[in-house]
Formats: sequence, C-alpha cells, structure tokens
Amino acid sequence: MTTPDLWDDIGATSPSELEDPTLQLHWALQYLASMGQTFSEPADDDSHRATVWNEGLHAFVSAPMAGPYPFRTALRPADLTLLLVDRTDSVLGALPLQGVLRDEGYEWLSAGVATYLGGALPKIERPEYEMPEHPVSSGQERFGLDSGDAGTLNALYATAAGILEEIAAAHPEASEVRCWPHHFDIATLLTVEDGGSDGDTKTVGIGMAPMGGGYDDWYWYVTPYPYPDDSDALPPIDGPGGWHTEGWTGAVLTADDVLSAPPSERRARVVGFIEGALEAATSVLGVAG
Repeated sequence: MTTPDLWDDIGATSPSELEDPTLQLHWALQYLASMGQTFSEPADDDSHRATVWNEGLHAFVSAPMAGPYPFRTALRPADLTLLLVDRTDSVLGALPLQGVLRDEGYEWLSAGVATYLGGALPKIERPEYEMPEHPVSSGQERFGLDSGDAGTLNALYATAAGILEEIAAAHPEASEVRCWPHHFDIATLLTVEDGGSDGDTKTVGIGMAPMGGGYDDWYWYVTPYPYPDDSDALPPIDGPGGWHTEGWTGAVLTADDVLSAPPSERRARVVGFIEGALEAATSVLGVAG
C-alpha cells in the first residue's frame, strides 16, 4: 500500500466511530506489553513494555526477549493478527485474533515461548496499570474488528510512525519512536535542554494519540515540559492547530483538522502543525529553536 493510499484510509472510518475498534486494538497491544514485561530486560523508562512500528511487517513489535534467542511479539492491525517473529523479522507463528478470547491469546503465546525456548509453559505477566474498560478485557467478548475500521487504524499508526521517524532522524536529541501501551499514543521525546543532575531538563513531546487527554477522537500533540505557569501567555502557533490548557498544556491538531484537508494534503498539514508547534513550544521553554 502506498503512502497516499494510507492518508486516504485514515478518513475511511469517521473518528467518532473508532472508539470501540480503538479499544479492541489497545487491548490486543497488551499482549506485546505483557511479553515485554515478562521476558525483556527491564528499562527504567518502561520502554521494555513499549512497542515500535515495523514498516516491513506493518505491525507493532515488542522489545526482544532477553537471552540467546531474542524473538519478539508483533501485532498487525490491518488484519488483527498476533505474530511471533525472530531477529530477522521472519514470522515463526501467527494467530488471527478475530473471534479469539483474550485468555486464548495468552495461551497461544505461552505455548509459542515453550516451543521455541523449550521447557514448561511459562506464566506470562499482565501489566497492572489501569486500562479503559471493554468487554474483551474481561473475557466476555471475543475480538472482532471490521476490516474497514482495522484498515483505518493501521493507516493512522503507519502514517504517524513515518512522520515521527523523520522527526527523530532530524533531531539527535530525540528518543526512539515508540507506541506506549498504557495510553496507546505513538511519540518521540525531544530533550531540548539537558539540565543535568542539578538542573531542570526541558523536553518537547511529539506524538499522535487515538483518544484521551480530554479528546474523544484521535489527535496530534506537541507538549512542552515543564508546562508554563501562565497559559494566557502562550505564543501563537504559526500554522494549523491550537493550544490545549485544561489538565495539561500542549499544541493540538485534531482529527477533524487533518481530515478537512484532501488526502493529498493531509501529511503536509500534520507536518506544518508540528513545525509551527515545535517552534512555539521551544519558545515557551525559553530555548532557541
């Protein structure tokens, strides 16, 4: 699928109709977070439970397992398929999640680990953080995504990953682009001023969130941190988007803002927002852009 096709696909399902599909995909991503929590080397920033977007697999991919055979778990949104892959991205096993109960997915993963590492079936830990409720989480409902909704979510994360990877490549101070399993946002973090051990480090987070933070639909955000004391003194953003100041402070470009442009112009609108918002955010932090 070409990039222009993806920018068309993000509008195939209305953002207001994506709540249930997003929650299902969010819960499916917890398989990868569980595998990272159970088998990967722990990281202070919790990145061992986070995932990265793998363009070749068209999937979220977990951190590698610690040990001599570091295979990983992947989740392909377009057809809601759980994968086990080796270090070369070759697929070792696949479980389509359509019609599968949550516990059945964990049983499949446990059997896969036992098969490839040998030994008894391992117990896979499950993250303890709060998650939005959905019937699939309690085992009362099977996974089931409409193919059109799955395609929209696939396009949403694939296009976001592509833009964020370009930003990270252009800024040496940027973190790896990761999708975080708690809030399901995909983001990079720019350290624009390192305060060291005695000072305040200043950062700008750039990412796409599927919902939350006061929004029912997906949106792009650029957040300066520490947040400014006076939200009334925020500088104007040169480009699309505006400031959000309730509960957290950041520049926001909503789904409606993006989708109001024709597909061929949507990427440029997002990039233009990020450029303008990043300049404004660094100004808020008192850092030269």
